[in-house]
Amino acid sequence: MTDRISPITRRVATVAAAVLFVACGDSTSPLDGDSDAALAAQTFSKLADSVTRAGGDADVGTAYSGIAGILRMGGQVTPIALAIDGVARSFMATAMTVETTVNDCPPSAQCVAPPTTYSLRSLIAWEKDNPTRLVQISSTTNDEQIGAVLDPSSLALYARMASLVYMDGAGGTYIGTSGAQKFDVAKRATPCPAGVESDTTLRILRPNGTCTLADHAVTFSGRVEPSPFLLTSNTAKGTHTIAMNGQTVHGTFRTLTITPCDPSCYPPVDSLSVPPVVVRPSNQLLATLSATVNGDVTLTFTVKNPSANPVKVVYPSSQRYDFTAIDSTTGKGVWSWSANKSFLQALAEETVPGGGSLTFVEKWTPPKRGLYLVQARLTSTSHRSEAYASVVVP
Repeated sequence: MTDRISPITRRVATVAAAVLFVACGDSTSPLDGDSDAALAAQTFSKLADSVTRAGGDADVGTAYSGIAGILRMGGQVTPIALAIDGVARSFMATAMTVETTVNDCPPSAQCVAPPTTYSLRSLIAWEKDNPTRLVQISSTTNDEQIGAVLDPSSLALYARMASLVYMDGAGGTYIGTSGAQKFDVAKRATPCPAGVESDTTLRILRPNGTCTLADHAVTFSGRVEPSPFLLTSNTAKGTHTIAMNGQTVHGTFRTLTITPCDPSCYPPVDSLSVPPVVVRPSNQLLATLSATVNGDVTLTFTVKNPSANPVKVVYPSSQRYDFTAIDSTTGKGVWSWSANKSFLQALAEETVPGGGSLTFVEKWTPPKRGLYLVQARLTSTSHRSEAYASVVVP
């Protein structure tokens, strides 16, 4: 999501006024890579199974499963120190950088879009004595400030914000609303363990690339608040500050190339990697987006309730939906429907009957010819619903 989704998901603060200093921890030399990483991977696999069996939040289970896969890929974990509300705590961590080169131009389109490279750097840390206490920081460049990017999906890469997620180990999930971060990544010549190239943890389609070990020198300081999205049984209250001084975390550096696909598959940009911890609403409604080009582009976003029972959809303001267009040749946002609009800051809700749907239609005037990726999304705190469409403007 971009920072234009709604007032809740806008950039809500600038860099924190004061940076916490974390006491130096023990040596950050890698542990016995194979055994410690394997043990941690096994722990998170069991946690994922437990969430599934208990019928817990799907995103939490996916996060645990994703961390297990990343640990199997990297083969090493690193002890670090994090400060939570000024108190130093011992954590274990791994890190990964994924550079993905994509060509958004489908074979049938008359466009000459050059390949574009996207970078995603992530640190995932868990408390040594309580692995359900998690901290994840993700960004694409060191210029990005920590902000309320709730879904670090492909379009979140264009929001120019770093994403900070904190799970307190007691059922509370928080997201970063302000702060600064920095990743200095150094590739090593050592290849990743055998079998990594077939790993699907990163949720990337049509991959073709390389994987080597890497060292990530990470520094960040941020403030987190309870997620405004209604995760199942989220007990988060109040705010916290989380900081990490300059420490090196061992992980991986992966390069991928995604080639164009035929119209029956997702556009390449939809296949970009995401971190394992993603904070989103727990309920999902099916959606479709159609685009008709006739001078202007008519966009029709349809959200469907597939169940037989009515569904109450909750909004944080009078805004119910949004459209965003990305120029695939530059990766820059060129239009957001909500950008020049004001919305009443009050909770709103509407009921979608069983088997019913919501339909939103808007028109957009592209600035020039070319290939665009358009996303439509429901700006709801109770349900997630989004759809994409590739638009060729002749």
